[in-house]
Amino acid sequence: MSDLPEKRNAKLALVVDDSAMQCKVLSVLLKEEGYRVFSANDGARGVAMYIKYKPDLVLMDINMPIMNGYEAARKIKSLSTGNSLCPLIFITSMDTDQAFIESIDAGGDGILVRPFSPAVFKAKIKSIQRISDLYQQVKTLQQEQQKDAELAEQLMSEVIESRNYALDKIGIVKKAAELFSGDIQLTALCPNGNVNILLGDFTGHGLRSSIGAIPLAETFRVMTKKGFSLFEIISQVNQQLYDLLPADLFLCATFVTISSHDESAYIFNAGLPDVYVFSEQGEIKNQIASCHPPMGVIPNLLPDTQLTVIPINDKDRVILISDGIVEARNEQGEMYEFARFEQAAKHGVINGSVSETVLTSVNDFCQGMPQEDDISLIDIPCDGWEQTFAVNNAAENIAEVHLNDLYDDSNSAWRWRLALTGARLSSVNPIPMAMNQINEIEGNAEHWQSLYTILTELFVNALDHGVLALNSELKTCHEGFAEYFKEREARLKTLDTGFVEIQLSYHPFSNGGRVKICIQDSGKGFDLKKHYKQRANKINDAPMLSGRGIELVEQLCESLEYKDNGTLVEASYVWTT
Repeated sequence: MSDLPEKRNAKLALVVDDSAMQCKVLSVLLKEEGYRVFSANDGARGVAMYIKYKPDLVLMDINMPIMNGYEAARKIKSLSTGNSLCPLIFITSMDTDQAFIESIDAGGDGILVRPFSPAVFKAKIKSIQRISDLYQQVKTLQQEQQKDAELAEQLMSEVIESRNYALDKIGIVKKAAELFSGDIQLTALCPNGNVNILLGDFTGHGLRSSIGAIPLAETFRVMTKKGFSLFEIISQVNQQLYDLLPADLFLCATFVTISSHDESAYIFNAGLPDVYVFSEQGEIKNQIASCHPPMGVIPNLLPDTQLTVIPINDKDRVILISDGIVEARNEQGEMYEFARFEQAAKHGVINGSVSETVLTSVNDFCQGMPQEDDISLIDIPCDGWEQTFAVNNAAENIAEVHLNDLYDDSNSAWRWRLALTGARLSSVNPIPMAMNQINEIEGNAEHWQSLYTILTELFVNALDHGVLALNSELKTCHEGFAEYFKEREARLKTLDTGFVEIQLSYHPFSNGGRVKICIQDSGKGFDLKKHYKQRANKINDAPMLSGRGIELVEQLCESLEYKDNGTLVEASYVWTT
């Protein structure tokens, strides 16, 4: 039969045989089965017609001029890949084992030995076409699943990555080994201006390894937004993943808080490669190794678990990596390893492009080898995170309100009170509870960030310097911060007495409002005169690492007054709209 101009709805069959009679007989039988048929009289012509028409079935003779059936079959099968499967049946009079073996080796899906009856031929065609149809159904299903997977990956990326904070400042490398990445990178802004960062690596890679990504992201962001401490977030994430994930799936993760206010980085590494702190010159200032099993392995954090506190300056960079970087391999089977990463990171810090420099170095090393694991890096600058809070001008507000009414709690719109005693002080953070109460009643507003900072500073002062009797002079140098927090954790673990009480009252007025804050603790108080004397004698340019919290609160508040030798503090926060 001559070349067909186009492929219509009927299935197409290609008959390749140097016998015109055999072509005609097979064509008649195929037409009776609903096929449109075209033919070629040698293997080379058969390959050309296959390329042109993309048939649904090929019948191939073995002994032909120019190109025999075996060679033609191999070429056709090399073209019959991807989304289509074209069954190929050899039609031959060679009834030998060798002919059968060579037919299968050449890519044949079956063999019919002449002579055969029309009924046997049609049965063979139906059988082979049934397999082809089943294959096509499977391919269609796989294509649909692939589209669903791509849509799911896109949605996950939008839910997780697009909501990250400061994507213009924090350098992130994410290179998945498959469509779904088992690595996760999260950044979020704390109410007090600190920045929380998480790099996680779920077991393996692909869809299964990413099932915990969305609940992890939501927990991390919600708790950060509500003002929970980094340690509280870590504890909740561990418990959540332990309850959620199967036993063989867990999360290696590094958590970091960058605090410009404290000039410190708070770091917790659970199963990932070392965290690096680089200086402006590219020198490694600190390496923080893993100190805990991965998240989700055990129901609760280990008893002695604590954060590592590292002093930082505004030119430092904190760099987190997944093991996909250091375990990347080249053609010789060598790993990229830490020395190459450190050298690339050093160059990146100096030239201001850590992410691009490291990724280029890894790609050059791997020489195009298939990626075995997800690759992730987060480059965090330590400058520019200071949160700008509006300082209210009390003089502007006085003309709008009656001060006597505002200071009279009987005229408040609502009041809130909480007292924590003994061991509860070490296990409960009251600030997110207070802020949640405010948001529930008054709604979410930007000025609550300033109130969060005030409450946090005053509560921490009451707990640390009142109940725990910690000496703030430990924080007179950067190295003292680590010692201070180590001593704080030790005293919290043995705390069984003492109290801190918080009272809030809310007073609205036409263009804003006022929150009165009273916090009292069971401590012995502190020498207020000594504190103010130290501030007065401070050299203007000399850094004063302790006492900065009170200075910030004074800037944010309309009034701040310590009473009862410092065991009671009363503050008034006013805002306008």
